[in-house]
Amino acid sequence: MTNTDGGYLFVHFTGTEHHASDEQIYFALSPDGLHWHDLHQQQPVLTSDVGEKGVRDPFIIRRRDGRFTILATDLSIYHRGGWSHTQATVDGSSCLVLWDSDDLIHWSDARAIPVVADEVGAVWAPEAIWDPAHQSYFVFWASPVEPGGRMVILGSYTDDFIHFTPSEVFIDRGNGQSIIDTSVVAVGDRFVRASRDDQITLETADNLHGVWQHLTSLQELGLGIHGDTVEGPEFAHLGDRWCVYVDQFAAGKGYLPIVAKDLTDTDPAAWSIAPDYDFGELKKRHGAVMAVTAEEYARLSNF
Repeated sequence: MTNTDGGYLFVHFTGTEHHASDEQIYFALSPDGLHWHDLHQQQPVLTSDVGEKGVRDPFIIRRRDGRFTILATDLSIYHRGGWSHTQATVDGSSCLVLWDSDDLIHWSDARAIPVVADEVGAVWAPEAIWDPAHQSYFVFWASPVEPGGRMVILGSYTDDFIHFTPSEVFIDRGNGQSIIDTSVVAVGDRFVRASRDDQITLETADNLHGVWQHLTSLQELGLGIHGDTVEGPEFAHLGDRWCVYVDQFAAGKGYLPIVAKDLTDTDPAAWSIAPDYDFGELKKRHGAVMAVTAEEYARLSNF
């Protein structure tokens, strides 16, 4: 097993949508998952030249063969003229944008892979996790049930991040309720997932496609998070504790790190906002955090 105690890589976009470069892939590095510095002279590490020529909500996975894959939403609000001039869930892309690397420095060309029918309307915030029950990678994202309609989480299996099985519904809240921004992490022999519905909801199950049990929501934990003001939940294991990062999009304040020893603990006293953190100079929007080895950390430090 890879010894990933060297530090943490944050893959993100900046998302202000003022320039084409705001919706591309940026890297940041941290020794502890809480104090970050921007890499690559604060310039995009990867720029999409496929699909809408802009990407959002990137996720990175360390594959079992040692390679790395970044998945992202194929969407450029900048090129569409701003949120007020676009129907991003009506005529959005049917594709994911992906890159691969062997060393986190050199990356393949971007590829746009369709994972839903053209008329679906959007493929947002993709993530991936190894499913031991299927011995394959489960990739999931948010799409509307009909163009412009409420959102559900769809999923598909892949062995190579090139060929995908037909998508099926992974989470549907029903009752007219939308759900987006799902993240799933393996904790021992169980899974924990966080999703943005009317709040940031935490659930657990012993199988990805088993019965998911409601644990709590971040809004219930007395952390000062009110209503639907945060999005993009992401997990990372920081030594002896877990961190749930949430993007304070409504206030434009960037990420907030929330820590707990046990993600399944529903006692509000077990959860807290990290008292000391610094996300660096660049604005960071919905991204993903991945633990890296000491060698990878050193390599990235000079990137």
